[in-house]
Amino acid sequence: MHPIFLHYPISVPSKQINAQPYPTYVDQNNYYFIIPIQQEEDAIWEKYVISNHLHQNTFTNVTQPIRNIHNQFVTTVGKEKFLLCFARKKQTLDSSPGQKLAHFHQTGFQFPYQPQTISTYGNWKNLWVNKIDQYEALYKTYYKQQPTQPIMRVLADVFPYMVGLAENAVQYLNIAEEEKNYHMNDQATLTFSRYSNQCMDDFIWIHEIVYDHPIRDVAESIRPFLLKERGLDDKEFQQFMGEYLAICPLSSFAWKLLYARLLLPIHLFDKIDQYRDSDLGEKAWHRLVEDQVYYEQNLKQFFSLFAVEFRDMDIIQLDWLLD
Repeated sequence: MHPIFLHYPISVPSKQINAQPYPTYVDQNNYYFIIPIQQEEDAIWEKYVISNHLHQNTFTNVTQPIRNIHNQFVTTVGKEKFLLCFARKKQTLDSSPGQKLAHFHQTGFQFPYQPQTISTYGNWKNLWVNKIDQYEALYKTYYKQQPTQPIMRVLADVFPYMVGLAENAVQYLNIAEEEKNYHMNDQATLTFSRYSNQCMDDFIWIHEIVYDHPIRDVAESIRPFLLKERGLDDKEFQQFMGEYLAICPLSSFAWKLLYARLLLPIHLFDKIDQYRDSDLGEKAWHRLVEDQVYYEQNLKQFFSLFAVEFRDMDIIQLDWLLD
């Protein structure tokens, strides 16, 4: 038994299971997760309120923090701080990815408060500009170091291209923000910091949830398909878009916001972070860079694929993406 259970007014779960990424215990239908934490009590309270809202609206697979015997969420064991969270495994018979994400966003629209610690709604421009500045500073640091750092072998030729894409994304975001055609699906909702189909996972980690425009998740759902040759012809992509749009149609503003986010090469920046934090091989990096050819080709065709959606919309494409 983990000593953390001594601090909680619950029956000690009888079985520990071999699960990642956190120690996990199970008692009947409830799964308990012991999660290391650095945040303070106030930030956890917000996560509790959000997870409680999701539990009340069918998303019982979201990890929900539990109060200890001192009526606190953060529990100290030795020199470490933990959250004890519980959830119930997602039902195997469930919606498909587009439907499930749309339902998650609709549930988030109904959240009655505006989160203070996890909101990025309306702040993309500042976040993107800061990201560009941070990576440019990092690149300059590596460039000046002697002997040359291994990471420079993968960045030397590609980094100016990445910065150019990111700056184009910021410029297009300016265009999107001038759009006046909004509707109810443009309000903030519960989303993911980086969506990778978590709605279809057995469990959803509450610390991955943020408060933002739903396009944040839609873009990350689409991005992997853009990295494939003829990815827009992929049946999974078309099914996802059809199912999502049937429940959550997009306004002119949302379509432009989506295009701006797809222009931002988040996948390349993320891969740099993986390269720095692990032993990611250069082959994986070069393969991703090579797939940018497909990415640009798919971006060129993106608007024409959804011609019906864009009817009567003042859509602008970037010159360098035009044939």
